Amino acid sequence: MTIEISQEIADRLVNAPSEALNVEIKRWINPSEPKGIAKIAIACMALRNRNGGYLVIGLDDDTLQPSTEGKPTDIRATFHIDVVQQIVSKYASVPFEVAVAFGNRDGSEFPVIAVGAGVTFPVAASKELAPDGKPLIRQHAVYFRTLNASGVPSSSPARHSDWRELVEICFENREADIGRFLRRHLGAAGAAAFMEQATPSGKLQLEDRAIEALNRNEERLKISLASQGLGHLYGAKGTWSALLLFDPPLPQDASLSDFLNTIAGANPSYTGWPVWLDSRGFQVEEFRPKVIDKAWEAQIISLDESWSGKHADFYRFDRVGELYLWRVLQDDLTDKVKAGTTLDPALTMYRVLEVLAVGLAFARAFGRGAETTLAFAFRWTKLQGRELDSWADRSRYISSHGKAAGDIADGYTELPADSPPEAIAPFAQAATRDLYELWDGWQYPLGAIEQQLERLLKRSL
Repeated sequence: MTIEISQEIADRLVNAPSEALNVEIKRWINPSEPKGIAKIAIACMALRNRNGGYLVIGLDDDTLQPSTEGKPTDIRATFHIDVVQQIVSKYASVPFEVAVAFGNRDGSEFPVIAVGAGVTFPVAASKELAPDGKPLIRQHAVYFRTLNASGVPSSSPARHSDWRELVEICFENREADIGRFLRRHLGAAGAAAFMEQATPSGKLQLEDRAIEALNRNEERLKISLASQGLGHLYGAKGTWSALLLFDPPLPQDASLSDFLNTIAGANPSYTGWPVWLDSRGFQVEEFRPKVIDKAWEAQIISLDESWSGKHADFYRFDRVGELYLWRVLQDDLTDKVKAGTTLDPALTMYRVLEVLAVGLAFARAFGRGAETTLAFAFRWTKLQGRELDSWADRSRYISSHGKAAGDIADGYTELPADSPPEAIAPFAQAATRDLYELWDGWQYPLGAIEQQLERLLKRSL
């Protein structure tokens, strides 16, 4: 699959920057000089071994503000795709495709290099780069994006503690067709039944706890909106929310700062506006997270085009392993359709898949495995009378299923923390069953969900 990077993603990465395991930020570098070549090559190889991501150039990696030192006169020529691809192909043991886009911020452009997912065995440096005898790139080194003791991501040669995760990433990509394999041999219904059997049983109490936590965080949302004079937003537009609950809870030995670093660093940034994004680097101070009642809260309300598009988000991160998010439906913020009249089924499915995949990434970052269950609760509001409409991508045809026969839909699913993200399609189908059945009992086809999942994980939306 060809690597693509949309303008939306490029703009978000430079306007709302945050370093993560799949996002690296560098000051201006010169790709014609050894140091610049080394930084590009190492970053791209490390991101490839991390299963893809983005290298953002031109921002200070400490302050996350635009840098001017070393800024080239002709940015597009300096970071042309041919220049970057040549560096990667020269130093990577197995050449892989990259893409280059240019994010816009305050009238200036910043290069964003996209590295594709799908690594099936580790990529190593094929040759050394050592001007003046000092190695900048070490031959045979396997570079990897990893977290340090404080949860801050960096690119460096893989340590002994990194190899298990690196091998797991490669193995999961080799087994990326699990869902299609099951469907091919068992059929869609058989595959869904198989995955349901893999879901922990006897967890009604966990479901009750997840729904209770969703309701509790919704009350916290109302208080937060009211405190900013935005209480009128609640109930005014269609919304969706999600709650991730770790069972058993996470240990309380990490500081709030380290907990947030881990969450931020582990987010794979699959989309242009990822779920549970880290807003500490946002230009608007009121959008940055604050500690309220021993948990991180962030409220991002921007209903005009003056700042990185229209968004209405609320996040709450509790270090016990309880993460909540709330958003106004994109269907009600776009100018492409009339607010309150439609729901894009594919766009909604992408969000659910992203929540599940990012939850698994968080679990991995906290070292959770088969002993931990991840419970996901969802809620969609103001659905009554909406029609299903693939307005975000007209190439996705969907026949008419009438208008929604209900106003609110809840969803729930759970999966072991060591589940491969490539196998979550049946769980997303289960989580959205009650939602889509509001339209004359319609069910989202499992095969279509698997296709969307593949595009999401490869960041090829």
